[in-house]
Amino acid sequence: MTPLQDLPELGVGLIYWPRFEGLLRLDELPIDVIEVEPQPFWFPPSAPSEPFRVDRRAFDHLAQLPYRKLVHGVGFPIGGTVAPDPRQLEPFVESIELLGAPWASEHLSFTRVRREHGDEVDAGFLLPPLQSREGVAVAEHNIGLLKEKLPVPVAFETGVSYLRPRAGELPDGAFFSAVATAADCGILLDLHNLWANERNGRQPLLEAVGDLPLDRVVELHLAGGDEFEGYWVDAHSGLVPPELMELARAVVPRLPNLKAIIYEVMPEYLRENRISPARLAEQFHEMRELWDTRGTATATRAAGRGRPGAGTAGLPSPREWETAVASAVMSGRPDGGELADSLRSDPGVAVLRRLVGAVRAGKVADTLTLTTRLLLLTFGESGFRELLEEFWDSVPSEQMASDEAVNFAAYLSGTSTIGDVEHLSDVVRFEVAAHEALMANEPRTVLLSGDPDRLLSALRQGRLPPALEPGRFEVTLTPPR
Repeated sequence: MTPLQDLPELGVGLIYWPRFEGLLRLDELPIDVIEVEPQPFWFPPSAPSEPFRVDRRAFDHLAQLPYRKLVHGVGFPIGGTVAPDPRQLEPFVESIELLGAPWASEHLSFTRVRREHGDEVDAGFLLPPLQSREGVAVAEHNIGLLKEKLPVPVAFETGVSYLRPRAGELPDGAFFSAVATAADCGILLDLHNLWANERNGRQPLLEAVGDLPLDRVVELHLAGGDEFEGYWVDAHSGLVPPELMELARAVVPRLPNLKAIIYEVMPEYLRENRISPARLAEQFHEMRELWDTRGTATATRAAGRGRPGAGTAGLPSPREWETAVASAVMSGRPDGGELADSLRSDPGVAVLRRLVGAVRAGKVADTLTLTTRLLLLTFGESGFRELLEEFWDSVPSEQMASDEAVNFAAYLSGTSTIGDVEHLSDVVRFEVAAHEALMANEPRTVLLSGDPDRLLSALRQGRLPPALEPGRFEVTLTPPR
């Protein structure tokens, strides 16, 4: 395995989303590297025990883009007691190899919780692990599993937490330091996450950085965020704030083994927040100036404490913590005991609940776009939100957007909504068939009761469909080549 200090220097880049290619000329941006979150480019397993399958067409396209590639996992965070999903490890390794990534990273968070009778449930969002000695041991174990399977070094991302600090827990920086040292791995230092932590009442950014073994930092993330209900959230919604860029100028010179600086932004915010290609290029030039300062102040860099220290007695076990946090955050989960009850008084839990809802709604909208549009046009935003909340209370979250969308379609089909909303049954059948054709990579045929051209074109233009003569229309959907 390549030592961290011998990894290649990649330069500056951004998290890749396919929609960027319709919004930007990537070749006109002064970037060297793109970071790929591979799970959106996988097909679901053919059977529950089989691995996810890599979409080779998507990876062939990614491999042809003229940049170095990094792989950043979003499917099996390594901070919880539920070990990384073995069905995802094989395609994760394949993604790394297809893109030639020199290292890979995952989140030091948890999303899945094991219930008392042994089954697992997805919480719908990256949640903060318990920052205790036991929490360090859990992360060390999970990172060890990855190191055994992956062909490249592993780094974990320093996470964001919207929860108040708890008495007895390790400070953010000491926790990250202890995990990196115990697991002997790299660190993806997400400065925007640490800045959000500071702004929301947790450890100050520079203090947290001062706790880290800085020679383990191989990658740095920068992003913009948003104010939300009194909190600063890691929304990846804008340019890097000037205050954060100034903090980065104080940190980057202290990073002797920094190999890449990555900017995170969601494509929809480029248009919504009027971030022009020219302004984006200016930011990348600013990031390149930052990159050129890496490691120039190594004589003053902090060594990092690298040990849990005292003060973690009296905390719950990691599994008790995960059950309580998930119960406080998830819809339809009133259990969790006294710890969950105490967490519900933390205003950060209300923020997490809203963020879980936004993520679940986004998964549905991304896959069932026309169904979502028809429901919004019929019920309005508040009415559609009520429908979603009824679904969330009844059906647990799914990690993959495709599974969440299929569950929502099934939920609609089992309610009166499917009959009360004109054309909804046809639109749902059409979109489910289109999704199945894409997932199976083979055609699907669906029967509709109204003219599909008039029905679908109206929704694509943002209008309610007109009255349609009833009939029998057979539509064959072919996956893209």
